[in-house]
Amino acid sequence: MDFPPETLSSVEDFLANDAFRKWMLERRPEDQLDWQRWLAQHPEKKPLYEQAVATFLVVQGKRIKISDREVKRRTEIMLNQLPDAAPVVKPLINWRWGGWAAAAAVAGLVVWWQVSGLPPNPLTDTRKADAQQNEGWKVVRNTTGQALIVLLPDKSSVLLSTDSQLRFHKQMQQAVREVFLEGEGFFEVMKDSTKPFVVYTPTLTTKVLGTSFQVRSFMKEAIAYVKVKTGQVTVVSTATPDKIVSLKGNEEVNLETANKQFVKQKILTVTNTAPILKQQFTFEYTPVPEVFARLEENYHVSIRYDRNRLSNCTFTGQLNDIPFLEKIRLICMATESTYEFVDNQITIQGLGCN
Repeated sequence: MDFPPETLSSVEDFLANDAFRKWMLERRPEDQLDWQRWLAQHPEKKPLYEQAVATFLVVQGKRIKISDREVKRRTEIMLNQLPDAAPVVKPLINWRWGGWAAAAAVAGLVVWWQVSGLPPNPLTDTRKADAQQNEGWKVVRNTTGQALIVLLPDKSSVLLSTDSQLRFHKQMQQAVREVFLEGEGFFEVMKDSTKPFVVYTPTLTTKVLGTSFQVRSFMKEAIAYVKVKTGQVTVVSTATPDKIVSLKGNEEVNLETANKQFVKQKILTVTNTAPILKQQFTFEYTPVPEVFARLEENYHVSIRYDRNRLSNCTFTGQLNDIPFLEKIRLICMATESTYEFVDNQITIQGLGCN
């Protein structure tokens, strides 16, 4: 790959470049080597490259219909808030950059976070979160003292730890399924090969298609991590967006926030590992009351049902890599039952098994 320095001299040059966008979307190992060599040859381009990567991670897949005048106005407001030392992004008036600039202008706070390295603190900014609620976002704060199950519009589920917050689109119809996490959550993602699922935290960005994994990134803690139970994920640090770590089942990566160093391990450690990461939801002719009891214990939900009617029912199946409510649906299908989820409580209705 041969990119003369003069051909990529601004962030918009990167965003408009086919090779750069292909690298960001596909993450092929051979492309990674090419870009590493290019950065080694042109170290003065690294700040622009990092800003372009950070911007892409936030706005990828978004096409916002907005006038050129409004694009320019919002982009200039955002850029005026950047420190003088930050690379300047010059808005271009053409269709290619217009989509990027519009998305960046609307997501100005997030772009500022990526560029400056100063993460927002949604737990302490109630007014900002309320405004996001009105703009098509839903914010869930867990102050219950125990883990809370959160159901996403795409049928994925998140076991949100206490003192944590999750923000996501109310409809989740965008090309990329995006959630913003402050704290800790265990994700079970509904598989959809056409819509990547991305989890943003102040220190880490995690991208998957469908899998189960745990993310922890508290502002006051020295280490952030991603632990994978099933499937595959890619992880990138917001401080070093050019370094990508790939993980598969039973692997984890720790990020030391002080020195921005990744530490990848082959086997999940016991420390700070949620019990649900070790729990196996594989059943063979297991009485349904036992299945429900295991789900109640691990997901901190109440499951109400007629024990006398369902005590003779059994369930056989593997439920390890699917979201919580999909687990309930499959069990109900096997027992010819129905379910309702209200206020963190599942109610099962069924005639039972003979």
